[in-house]
Amino acid sequence: MQEAAFYDIHCHLLNLSHPAFVSIIESMRHRPREVIYSQIASFDYLASSLLKRGGEKLRNLLAVMDNDCADILFLLEDDLSGQFKEPKGTPSFMKPPPLRNGALHVADQQFSSFVLTPLIMDFLAPSSFSPQTYYNRPPQKWIEAQIIDVLFAICTYREKRPSGFLRVYPFLGINTGHYTAEELSSFLDQWFNDYTKNEDDIEKRFFSFSYDGNTAPQSYGIFSGIKLYPPLGFDPWPEDQAEREKVELLYSFAETKGIPITTHCDDQGYRIISLEESLKFTAPSRYKPVLQKYPRLTLNFAHMGKRHIRTIGGKEQADWRKEIFDFIIEYPNVYTDFSFTAGEPSFYEELDSTLGRLKKPEKEKIIKRILFGSDFMVNLFKVRSYRDYLEYFSESILSTELKRLFCSDNPQRFLFGADAE
Repeated sequence: MQEAAFYDIHCHLLNLSHPAFVSIIESMRHRPREVIYSQIASFDYLASSLLKRGGEKLRNLLAVMDNDCADILFLLEDDLSGQFKEPKGTPSFMKPPPLRNGALHVADQQFSSFVLTPLIMDFLAPSSFSPQTYYNRPPQKWIEAQIIDVLFAICTYREKRPSGFLRVYPFLGINTGHYTAEELSSFLDQWFNDYTKNEDDIEKRFFSFSYDGNTAPQSYGIFSGIKLYPPLGFDPWPEDQAEREKVELLYSFAETKGIPITTHCDDQGYRIISLEESLKFTAPSRYKPVLQKYPRLTLNFAHMGKRHIRTIGGKEQADWRKEIFDFIIEYPNVYTDFSFTAGEPSFYEELDSTLGRLKKPEKEKIIKRILFGSDFMVNLFKVRSYRDYLEYFSESILSTELKRLFCSDNPQRFLFGADAE
């Protein structure tokens, strides 16, 4: 059957101009103990990316990010069709290229298209530390520049590959702390005025809009969701009343229109605030009052709440995955993706075991809210290629039914559908 699409609900179209590297470097420079702690907790991918095979993982990541956004789309599609070969001395692929004969072959199933939802990140927030350099002015990472890069990439991809296999429906990064309430309301109206949950309409927009530098890009109505990122300073439920008003405006707007939100949810990431503050803002429990007030909000907790840091100061850390599963059981539109976390085959054995221990009513809810995500290209800290990441999923211990739910049925509902129950 070729009627269904495969979805990657969590990926990126980042090039080297987008992240605020000075901010992250200054944050690391002034918090060396936190950096060491994080490196030890995540040695398998953070430190190893610098130390193994001459920093091969980092060089591989930069080989992707050094492209413009359109070329990243070409690279990804070419990888799936087998145009990149394994370097000498590295493992061979187990299966033929997944993209062949006009279909994507995953887990003994065929898919007629590949939907990507690249998450645009709001990197505007500067580090709280000033660089002790001659040029000490923080770079201004205006999100509009990243938006234009992504929209131009979509148009370039469609122009150069009119029969291309990819469909690209981006999410817009928002940090409410960067706006007044009036500015935030205007920003939301600007980019989501023409928002639709109709899948056919979104696909038509993808194929029909053309980039014109003289046209206001918000008129394209191309965004399919919102991205939140607490380690960059976003607080999901601030104590300050003025800040609270802004997040409530955001949640009310998204719930009313049915706009899906993806929020970062593991204890690592691109962090410019203290580890303590980042963990506080990132924890699923921070969203408890949000969901109590906006119970029909469509909210995806990314990375399945992965905890790399098990203890801090001898204190056992909360099980974020359990907290997410509890939300899924209670609220109809809470989801979780396993982006980045599934960068090694053992993850799927762990997930299968976890699902097997659930009571039947709980399991039936949870398996309908799990989403395939890659975190490409950030996942190259952990895995060699997109094709490898996809092959881990395709060849995993999970049943064919679960694979179909995670990569097609569930993400389609997350983006376009009604409540899961």
